[in-house]
Amino acid sequence: MVEEKGTLCYKDNYSEASKMMNESSFLTDLQGFPKECITDEDCELLGPYVEHPLFTADVAKKASELAVGLCKWVKAMSTYHMIAKVVIPKMDALRLKEAELAAAMKKLAGAEAELAQAQGELDAMQEKFDAAMAEKQRLQDETDATKKKMDAASQLINGLAGERDRWTQQSADFADQIARLAGDCAVACGFMSYTGPFNKTFRDLLITNYFISDLNAKSIPVTKNLSVTSMLADEATTGQWNLQGLPTDDLSIQNGILTTSASRYPIMVDPQGQGLSWIKNKEAENGCKETSFVDKNFRGNLEECMSFGKPLLLANVEQELDPVLDPVLDKAFQRKGKGFIVALADKECDIEPDKFKLYITTRLGNPHFTPELSAKVTIIDFTVTMKGLEDQLLDRVVQNEKPELQTERTKLKTDVNEYKAKIMELQDDLLYRLANCDGSLLDDPEIIDVLNITKKTSAEVSEKLKNAGEAEGRIKVACEEYRPVAQRGSIVYFLIAEMSAVNPMYQTSLAQFVQVFNLSMTMAEKAAIPSKRIANVVDELTFRTFLYVCRGYMEIHKKIYTLLLALKLQLASDIITMDHFGCLVKGGAALDINTVKKKPKEWVPDHVWLNIIQLSMSISLFKELPDILARNESLWRQWYDQEAPEAVPVPDIDDRLDKMHKMLL
Repeated sequence: MVEEKGTLCYKDNYSEASKMMNESSFLTDLQGFPKECITDEDCELLGPYVEHPLFTADVAKKASELAVGLCKWVKAMSTYHMIAKVVIPKMDALRLKEAELAAAMKKLAGAEAELAQAQGELDAMQEKFDAAMAEKQRLQDETDATKKKMDAASQLINGLAGERDRWTQQSADFADQIARLAGDCAVACGFMSYTGPFNKTFRDLLITNYFISDLNAKSIPVTKNLSVTSMLADEATTGQWNLQGLPTDDLSIQNGILTTSASRYPIMVDPQGQGLSWIKNKEAENGCKETSFVDKNFRGNLEECMSFGKPLLLANVEQELDPVLDPVLDKAFQRKGKGFIVALADKECDIEPDKFKLYITTRLGNPHFTPELSAKVTIIDFTVTMKGLEDQLLDRVVQNEKPELQTERTKLKTDVNEYKAKIMELQDDLLYRLANCDGSLLDDPEIIDVLNITKKTSAEVSEKLKNAGEAEGRIKVACEEYRPVAQRGSIVYFLIAEMSAVNPMYQTSLAQFVQVFNLSMTMAEKAAIPSKRIANVVDELTFRTFLYVCRGYMEIHKKIYTLLLALKLQLASDIITMDHFGCLVKGGAALDINTVKKKPKEWVPDHVWLNIIQLSMSISLFKELPDILARNESLWRQWYDQEAPEAVPVPDIDDRLDKMHKMLL
């Protein structure tokens, strides 16, 4: 070791170094130098050289290129050793761990092989399990479906069990009805086409004695005692009409059918205005417009209603109609594009034939329409009937005397109509679904739901209808208590109306009479007992109407009115019969003196003898009167010659006569 410029180092031995570097294996020795054998001591001895400031590549380059490489190699070996001190233990540890890893991987491969084998077996078992579960699910689904079908079948059986008897009976009825359908339809067509202008009596005569008799003569099956109202309208519809103001009698229901179902527009002969009132209420929700020929906006209202499909009420016409209506009455509608037009005189107007409705009313009691007009329209006699007026007046009486009862009665009618309409709707829906079901009924859950809802609702509605029927019966009984007032009012009104035959000046409208009727209820003496109150109203009504109408009657006609009133009241009370009334009014005018039993004595005038014969034929009490008169002719002649025979006893039969029979005699 020598000190060279203040640094301890090995003494240079260039000769030895040159000899080593000149050896041919020097480069190979460097490349194969066992760098792992370098020790810390070697690096420590080498440190002074490596750290010497002249031991750099730049300085070595000045000597030779080989020195540069050797310088770098020395520094690299020193650096390698310093790094290897840290890395080599780690590499040794790495090799150890890699060996352990290799052993673990070998074990892992064996375990994975075993796992693969087990997984294969598991997959096979899982496949079998999945197949078994799928089969189980299929069987469960089939079981559930079968159970569901069984439940559905049970529900259908239980739900339709109550309908079975009714439908079986209806099926038989329908089969019988189909056999009679042609005849029934012929009667209905005849009713719709020909009976409108006539009253109830003549309508029944036409249907029974002409239409049905003609069908029977031609051996065409027809329903016995066919009711055209039941055939052409259901209870829900007629009930709705009644709530809208149409009277409940059969004639008014027939008029409602003719008005709403006839193919031609109706002209309602409506002296009392009940048809006009009904149409207003019925079509109010459809925007009905009322007009007349004297209305300056008549043409505008007509065109507006036709264009927008609204009902038009043409009120209070006379015996002729404006020719502008002819194309409308003829229904001369022409298609134009997607709509229809009708030519009104000088212009074409749009019209909606399916929605537009035309109602025509007249106040004339017996109008004479031309044949041409009669062929274009349906003429309907809306003249009020005695039964219809009686029901209307009963409503007024109950409204005045028992307003809470009338309110309950109106509400009950509304509810009953809604219930009946609901039942019909449910039944129609159920039958429609049953008829249009695709496949099995058990596969359609909606039918089961509808059936359950229908059954439940029908039971509820039936219970409500039962309760409503009981309530209606109770209300009807309470209302019927006041029917004598309505009956008296109806009798009096029709007698007043009939007095126009005595003198055409004696005209009294229904509206006027109703005012007197209402005033009579107001002015009648109050009473806590209903029967007493009813008697007071009846007496007040009879007296007040007598005063009202007799103000315009001639004196001689007042007596006629009084007599007819007394007779009609006794007829209504069944005190006398129409035979009594006919004998009093007509006597024996219809008999011929040459065809009846010969009179016993000549002092008996012919017309008197005919009256006696008619009495004996019509009234059982006078059956033996001709023989009694012949046996005791002298006494009867004395009685006949009296100035006031009504004031003295009648021979032979006086003790058997009441006032009516004595008046007839």
